[in-house]
Amino acid sequence: MPHIDGHELGILTTLAGLYSVTTGTLGKGWVKSFIHKQPVAAFSVVLATAGICMPIVIVPIRRKLGLPTNQYDAGAPGTVYPKFAV
Repeated sequence: MPHIDGHELGILTTLAGLYSVTTGTLGKGWVKSFIHKQPVAAFSVVLATAGICMPIVIVPIRRKLGLPTNQYDAGAPGTVYPKFAV
């Protein structure tokens, strides 16, 4: 089961809130008309959403590979820290 803490939960609720507010303001079918009328801006939104969702996807992959994740979950048990050559 994926580990979801406050940061990931905040990201997901922010995206869900933005979508629901936009749907409430612009009405049903706004995504299709937005993509049709302004494809460059729509692609920009897709890239921004992908960037915002990267911490939700990348951190579990780094945990599975045994790579350092101390920047994301320093207080969690089993956190891997980088080894520096001294």
